[in-house]
Amino acid sequence: MKLRKMLAWLTAMAMLGTAALATGCGSEETSSSKAETSAAETEEAADAADDAEVDELAEDDAESGSVDDETAAYADALAGTLWLGMDTEYNCYAMGFNEEEIVFEADDGSSASGYWGVTAGDPTIYIFDDAELTNQIASIPWSYDMENDVMILNNNVIMAQADNYSFSDAATAMQEMATAAKVQEYLQGTYWVGTDDTSASAISMSSDTLEIIELSQDGTLDQGSFLWSMDYDTLNAYDENYNLLASFGWDISEDGSELQLTSDGESIVYTQVSEEDANAVVEYLYSAMGLEESAE
Repeated sequence: MKLRKMLAWLTAMAMLGTAALATGCGSEETSSSKAETSAAETEEAADAADDAEVDELAEDDAESGSVDDETAAYADALAGTLWLGMDTEYNCYAMGFNEEEIVFEADDGSSASGYWGVTAGDPTIYIFDDAELTNQIASIPWSYDMENDVMILNNNVIMAQADNYSFSDAATAMQEMATAAKVQEYLQGTYWVGTDDTSASAISMSSDTLEIIELSQDGTLDQGSFLWSMDYDTLNAYDENYNLLASFGWDISEDGSELQLTSDGESIVYTQVSEEDANAVVEYLYSAMGLEESAE
């Protein structure tokens, strides 16, 4: 029983005892009207205090229950998952959870393992060396978007859930992530153009920004700038709030001249172009689609 609940219970018992005592005294024929009035007023005040305490405890329980429910939701969502990501320096990380244990791997050879705990409203993953969660050995700042399955560590590592790996595969997955990191590093500052049956598009990549320009057959020209991340087989595009907007399967040729992106079973092969050519990319898109560039 929680301390405040115990105190409330003892207070209630004491008040019941006082009321019973007052009732017993009131049964004496020699009791005065003044004494009866005083006892009634005392009991009324005690009841009011009791009601206030009960209301406060009910409010505390509701708040505690809400936090407990949210914490349980976090724990349920994380248990049995593996997450992969990299920072802007192309350092790679893998983090896996089972019901109680956590493993954290980095491509610099460092690692940590133990038992994990999270609390709703506290942006930290805590790592302990005991299942009772009494001896903390590490903590990692984090934020987690349950709806979009995006985890961010230390405010600069975007991590996506790796469905094809389990908790025990963290080291293997991290090594494959390191390979993807080399590809992502290679893609920095590059420009690509490609076409399919209905559109022509161009993409450029910086350390954290993916820019896309797409020209449709009807002459509609769309462009956008997105945050992005890569893992061993997927390129993800996010808005500024890290809401996942699109995912593409990726593959790159051995010589690095062609990049294939696949979405919904349809693929576009992009060819790398120079920065000079990229400056005239809109003209290229119109030419590729056999359209005349708009005068606007």
